Amino acid sequence: RIKAIESPNKDDDTQWLTYWVVYGVFSIAEFFSDIFLSWFPFYYMMKCGFLLWCMAPSPSNGAEFLYHRIIRPFFLKHEAQLDSVVKDLKDKA
Repeated sequence: RIKAIESPNKDDDTQWLTYWVVYGVFSIAEFFSDIFLSWFPFYYMMKCGFLLWCMAPSPSNGAEFLYHRIIRPFFLKHEAQLDSVVKDLKDKA
């Protein structure tokens, strides 16, 4: 990981950091909905397909699509509130 971060080519870093952000959001959503979703047939196969789509090495992979269409606009809209929550947590710690 350190070699990827320190590499002069930042395109590969951006792709994987985007994937991990999408995976983190997916994991949080799945934590709350897994008890219901696990009852659907082929849920785990669809989950595997979704994660493969997110990490596909193509310019239009799922992580880029979801990040730029959903996560980034949500974050930019609520950035000030998220910063204040993080600051409050930091002050309490």
